[in-house]
Amino acid sequence: MDLKDLLKISKVRKLKFQTYKHHEHVDVGSGVYRMYNDSGEIIYVGKSVNIHKRMHQHLGKDTNTAYFIDEVKKIEFLQEPDPVFLTMLEGIFIAFHRPKYNDEVKDAKKKFGEDYDPTRQ
Repeated sequence: MDLKDLLKISKVRKLKFQTYKHHEHVDVGSGVYRMYNDSGEIIYVGKSVNIHKRMHQHLGKDTNTAYFIDEVKKIEFLQEPDPVFLTMLEGIFIAFHRPKYNDEVKDAKKKFGEDYDPTRQ
């Protein structure tokens, strides 16, 4: 069985993400977010109990993501108040998209090689 069989991909794709605009989304609450580069590739997935505050930390280069934040051209978020479901969603999106700047993906590539793809058998 591969990852796509484990997840209901059709359900994941139907989740409605909103584009994050820091001047408009002051009180977003908790959720999961995805950062895209200029080619539309998801390069980072994260979660936070306060998305607006977390985005200010990222964009202010006050986090461990400062080394790639200039690559980010678009941010989307999905509100989710349940912390358990929030953690599960973050893991699902990291496993599904394999963003190059998430530690989980980088660590797997270090351990298993650059060509590591958990969806292949």
